[in-house]
Amino acid sequence: MDIFIDRESDTPLYIQIRQSVISAIEAEKLVPGDRLPPVALLAKDLGVTQATVRRALHDLSEKGYVESHVGRGTFVRTGEPQPLDDGAVSEHAREQFAPFDASTGKAALRPIEFAAKRLRAGVRQALVDIMPLARKPGMIQLTQGVPDGSLLPESFLEDITRQTLAPGSVPFIEATPETGMEELRSAIADRYSESGMDVAPDQVLITNGSLQAISLVAQAALEHRPGIICETPCFQGIADTFSALGHWVETVPRTTGGPTVEHLYNHAGKHILYLCPYAHNPTGTHLSAATSDALSTWAKKTDSVIIADELFKDLHFTGTAPPSLFKTLGDERTIVVSSLSKTVMTGLRLGWLISSRQRVRELAQHKRLTDHSAPALIQGLALTLFTSGIYDQHTQRMRAIYKERMDTLLGALSQLMPKDVHWSKPTGGFSLMLELPPGYSSVALLLAAIDKGVSFLPGPLFDIDHRYVHALRLSTAWSDKHQIREGIELLASAVEEILRHPPGDAGLSGLGAYQ
Repeated sequence: MDIFIDRESDTPLYIQIRQSVISAIEAEKLVPGDRLPPVALLAKDLGVTQATVRRALHDLSEKGYVESHVGRGTFVRTGEPQPLDDGAVSEHAREQFAPFDASTGKAALRPIEFAAKRLRAGVRQALVDIMPLARKPGMIQLTQGVPDGSLLPESFLEDITRQTLAPGSVPFIEATPETGMEELRSAIADRYSESGMDVAPDQVLITNGSLQAISLVAQAALEHRPGIICETPCFQGIADTFSALGHWVETVPRTTGGPTVEHLYNHAGKHILYLCPYAHNPTGTHLSAATSDALSTWAKKTDSVIIADELFKDLHFTGTAPPSLFKTLGDERTIVVSSLSKTVMTGLRLGWLISSRQRVRELAQHKRLTDHSAPALIQGLALTLFTSGIYDQHTQRMRAIYKERMDTLLGALSQLMPKDVHWSKPTGGFSLMLELPPGYSSVALLLAAIDKGVSFLPGPLFDIDHRYVHALRLSTAWSDKHQIREGIELLASAVEEILRHPPGDAGLSGLGAYQ
């Protein structure tokens, strides 16, 4: 069976694989009873992940093209393919494609949880499908959650590359240890130690971006399966990562000062809690000292671990950032993750994780089996940024730019938005959260705003259960002061039109009030 995939195509790889199998069946190159190659072998031959192959087989199974049997494999099905009624999940599909628990030999999630995961994923995909409309040419995009590369000095990358590759520099031909380049780990440890955190190089693990750090934690957690809690709203990629690796994700609501700790005590047992303590995405606010103390008490009482995502720590607007949870809670109960993607550029894909020595060693073993190590040259560029002073100079400049833009945004909102609309007051970064009166939908507002020429991210994209329908995120990362001012004028006009109608039940799609 020949399967051809085009990596340049806009069609997802799993769909290309699925359609290739269907074409082979329809052309009778595959006949009923033929066995498909094992997932691992097919993934290796195609150069894709096993998850991609499983997704394709999942769809084929649900449409009735193939059937799977535990221990035997996947076979072309006899009879005419028939879609399952109303998207129902067959038992064999659940066994084959639900996350697997090696300790029991069965699906890791209960059937009701598996069904709930599918619902979560489906609603999110529907929301994501809307977003290309928000990137039309000429649109004022208050959507971007990453730094604008045009704000870098003209020869920024060339300069740090030249310094990194200067004669006598560290060679980058060979791969580094899975934990990362020793010099880079020392430089990162020194930076944190300067803030009073007492970090040693062997407590630092270099990763390909901060999301890989989260993935490693999620993989390691499969052995003992603590509960997983994410503050909400938050960056949806975190919850999706834990969910994709077989965890059921619970949430705890966040206020301006951080997660509501009293809600955490509703969850019995040991947990891993994810939160963004600095310039929180999407509200832009820091974790308060009182909430930090309460979280430390909760973690100690419940023997839980907190993941502190410090991506925005160096983008605070005034003074110095509050103390890290790592300093107050210790390395056994804290995992700090961060990267250069929000402060410098997304293309470096250089992140790090800081925790106890034992946890770093354990996670390094998972990383070794995943990709061995981060690219040596990229690590070298990061080392140059930190040791040359370029990083500190750059972040100081960016803090001033983001503060000026945020002041412009807050001023425009205060002047132009209707009185019943509220928003957060960021202490760093480039995003804030705006809330419409209850009953009004940011999804419906997005479509109206796009018609006027401005876009944003609706609130349901920041919650695994797609709540915060009345809320939205505004970002200034890619818009200058003039674009921000004009964009808010257009958005305020759309909001005024929406609010002329009485609120209603927006429904699961968020479009129930859209006219």
